Amino acid sequence: MNPKYRYLYLSIGAIGFILLFYQIISDLPEIDPIRILCISVPDMVFFFLAYKTYPPEPQTRREHGYQHRKVSNG
Repeated sequence: MNPKYRYLYLSIGAIGFILLFYQIISDLPEIDPIRILCISVPDMVFFFLAYKTYPPEPQTRREHGYQHRKVSNG
């Protein structure tokens, strides 16, 4: 994914979460779960897209805690 969209995805997700908290607080006695899902699912999608824009981690060779040695017959 293109990293230039990372901040756009993060800002849209953050604005969505602010809207989600506002919606929860304003409807506090009777919370509509369908409306909460309709707001939170796109937020999660935008945070996932922001996560996908980060560069991949370099793959390192894991050492198992022991060294391989040549065994000499002699």
